[in-house]
Amino acid sequence: MNRETEIRISSWLDGELADSEAAAVSRLVATDPAARALATELGHTRAALAAGEPLRKLEDSRAFYWSKIERAIAAGEAREHAAADAPASAPWRRWLRVLAPVGAIAVVALVAAVPALREHARAGTVLLAEVESPLEDMSSFTFHSESEGMTVVWVDSH
Repeated sequence: MNRETEIRISSWLDGELADSEAAAVSRLVATDPAARALATELGHTRAALAAGEPLRKLEDSRAFYWSKIERAIAAGEAREHAAADAPASAPWRRWLRVLAPVGAIAVVALVAAVPALREHARAGTVLLAEVESPLEDMSSFTFHSESEGMTVVWVDSH
């Protein structure tokens, strides 16, 4: 028995099939032992679940809940259309959300650093030290051999 037949038997037990299809499944269950065994097992499972689960009565109608679902779907579609119709500047808004806090932090850091910079300037201290570069006194020569598959670099300091 294939998966589709099993689903049709389950639907038949739940009363979800049209009359013609329900009659065909009923004949199948009456003639096929495997289908009959599945229907019996599903029936027992259904009875066990029904006995173990209390019946809850809703005060509102079924149509009310479906209309609520419909409204939620319509609202979601409206939001999608609004997002699609948004102006091209929308990506800038995302960047603005990121850059605004970063800019604010930079301004606060600068305001906090200005008194310290003024104090160093009054004291006559130099904030930046001179850095010597050894590259001024160095030279290099590169040799590459395709046949040997190697590169040699000579570095010479004066």
